[in-house]
Amino acid sequence: MPHFQRQSGRYSCLFVLGLLACQGESATQPQTASAQSAAAKPGTPAQNLVNAYIQLQTKLAKDDAAGAKSAFAGVQAAVKAAGLGIDPALQKRIEGAAAQGAAASNIAGARSAFAALSDAFLALFQATENPLKDSLTVASCPMALDNKGAKWLQLGEKIQNPYFGSEMLTCGSVDGAVKPGKKL
Repeated sequence: MPHFQRQSGRYSCLFVLGLLACQGESATQPQTASAQSAAAKPGTPAQNLVNAYIQLQTKLAKDDAAGAKSAFAGVQAAVKAAGLGIDPALQKRIEGAAAQGAAASNIAGARSAFAALSDAFLALFQATENPLKDSLTVASCPMALDNKGAKWLQLGEKIQNPYFGSEMLTCGSVDGAVKPGKKL
């Protein structure tokens, strides 16, 4: 089932097959006019990739292993989109981490793969601008990954820790922001 995330007055379909999945569900579930028009107009390849990552971060923060597995697949699909225009080595890092997460057999494995994916996204935003209309918060948790620490990106400044979920949802700190149209 696709998920919708409200961002700056429009909805983005964040699912492996995006547009097709949204249209396929419209017969069984009513959608708002905004959601239907967004399904007809997906974002740019860069926006879709970042939205897929944010969907994944949200699923992990909610301890949703099945949703995270699907969201990793969404990242895999989004990073292969034509016109993305990112460094090929960075694209391979994102693809590899997303594949590892999609293949994870439990949420701990998914969270480990998310750390590698987050590192790749942080490198992405050192090289390219934030394509969203919203700022992305750079957050970190010093206890993640057996006290090695790990960073991630999220919407909003209220910590939503993807490495611990409900166990320690607000554990972490805000390290910075990637403003719309700006690099890290």
